[in-house]
Amino acid sequence: MTVSDTIAAISTAPGEGAIALVRISGANAIQIGDRIFRGKEQPSRFSTHVQHLGEIFSAENQLIDQVVLSVHRAPASYTGEDLVEISCHGGTLVSAKILEACLRAGARAAGPGEFTECAFLNGKMDLTQAEAVIDLIRARTDLALRSATEQLEGRLGDQIRKIRDELVALLAHINASIDFPEEGIDPDEDETLCARLDSIRDAIAVLLATADQGRV
Repeated sequence: MTVSDTIAAISTAPGEGAIALVRISGANAIQIGDRIFRGKEQPSRFSTHVQHLGEIFSAENQLIDQVVLSVHRAPASYTGEDLVEISCHGGTLVSAKILEACLRAGARAAGPGEFTECAFLNGKMDLTQAEAVIDLIRARTDLALRSATEQLEGRLGDQIRKIRDELVALLAHINASIDFPEEGIDPDEDETLCARLDSIRDAIAVLLATADQGRV
């Protein structure tokens, strides 16, 4: 994947169903929507996060399906990029034809997990949240589902950042007391320093002790 790529994929499970979803993400996503969608307005004129009824046409100007299309403008989208979502009638052929129209209009077929990769690279989620998306999809028990949703909300990332910030602050204080003794920066007493380190170690131990929950 490169920064300039615009990717497209069918985001619903294969097979027959009432609704299928095709997503386009990237710098040219909205322009691609303009090329294949016909309605009262072009997608480039849509307000963000508003659904519009219209039709999708192939490169040969053949009607594929009546759809609902929405534009999610960067950075307020799942991927952090311009994102177009096309809700079409379910069915393998219909969604495949719409994806083909997207590709012929300039998109590239997305690889597995590439939309989430974009979200991670664009700062929409941290690594623990990206992993949680996979865990959420694969969850088979209530415990696994709850663990994945909590991680997706950013709770694990917040805990890790809190531990890191405490370590950085502690190290900065120690370094400052050594490097700038003339400033009167007193290092923590041994007992206080050890207590802070013990607290950090305990917090890490708690995270490690609950790691197996993510494998349930």
